[in-house]
Amino acid sequence: MGASVGSKKIVDSDDMQKCIEEFLSAVVASKHYLLAGESYGGYLSRGLLIDHMEDIDGLFLLCPLIIPGYRQGKVAPRVVLEKDELFLEKLSPEERASFDYLSVVETPDTWKDFKKEIDISIIPQNKGFLEKQLDGSFSKDINAIAVQYDKPALILAGKQDSEVGYEDQFNLYKDFKRASIIILDKAGHNLQIDRKALFEASFLDWIERIETYENCEA
Repeated sequence: MGASVGSKKIVDSDDMQKCIEEFLSAVVASKHYLLAGESYGGYLSRGLLIDHMEDIDGLFLLCPLIIPGYRQGKVAPRVVLEKDELFLEKLSPEERASFDYLSVVETPDTWKDFKKEIDISIIPQNKGFLEKQLDGSFSKDINAIAVQYDKPALILAGKQDSEVGYEDQFNLYKDFKRASIIILDKAGHNLQIDRKALFEASFLDWIERIETYENCEA
């Protein structure tokens, strides 16, 4: 995504995690940090958590990938629950197709957020790297590794997420003692724009729980 070029040395999620670890070493002044991952980033975050749990003071997973591969696991069917057809007719065929791909709520407001927050990374994506070079799996099966993470966590999943689903994400309750696991109706893989107010409220609640957790620890 973005303007970065995929290195030929990166072939799987083990290599992606090494890149993240090098990034953290270079930019994180203190040893402790908060970790947030969306979609495939959520899968990478769980891999990082296994190896660096003591360093991560809070974890946020947004529509996280659980089963590596394209639309694996228990994935919901594609559906649109709200649309403004008159507005959609004003979009170009290319814009309409891009917006249609994952959106559950198709209104002027969600289009505005889609263009500002999501489309900017979709347009420049390196498809050659993503589709032909990268195997998104870890060499270890992170779903088979028992994890007991007791710091504040937030897991948000969309009931209509046609990319990664929501049922496999709910099973993460076993690994996270202090997690809010919220499955939102009328929300797909772009949950943060489909249900913007609930997304923001849940995120702020996660931050508040981290702050009070730290005060209790002190």
